[in-house]
Amino acid sequence: MAARTREDPPEPSQAPPTLEPGSYLLDAVVRLWRGAHQTGNVRLRPWGVTLSAYAALRVIADQPNLTLAQLSRRNFVRPQTMTRIVNQLVNRGWIERHARPQDGRTQALLLTAGGLAALNEMTIEVNKINSTIGRVLDADQIDQLGALLRTCARQVEADLNAVIPPDAA
Repeated sequence: MAARTREDPPEPSQAPPTLEPGSYLLDAVVRLWRGAHQTGNVRLRPWGVTLSAYAALRVIADQPNLTLAQLSRRNFVRPQTMTRIVNQLVNRGWIERHARPQDGRTQALLLTAGGLAALNEMTIEVNKINSTIGRVLDADQIDQLGALLRTCARQVEADLNAVIPPDAA
């Protein structure tokens, strides 16, 4: 066997595993998410929040009385990250913490009137991202894609819940 030179790549011990077709889908979803996330952060800069903070507000508006742990799981972020986001939103007066009606021990998160007003303003900017997608897909395609992605998200979330029980966070 000849000695390897610096320029020669090492010989693979085996062929790389074949990617499943879903892997390419995941790549497309990640690229879309990154682009939308960066665009959203730029669009939300006037309010001094990130798209993650906007998403937290949106979830709290749609599902009042979630705990911090539930909100972090719903947004796929670590509890420490969500604590920082929630503290920022509380300090702005956009959300409030209350004793959770179900048990009185954990804290529930609720949107304030000021939070709803800010959310409504920010939603106008976030909807511009959706309008960008509307330039390449028609309304039926957007509805189909949204439904398919939500179905996939529910399955991924179910798989995550199987690995991390809801009470663990």
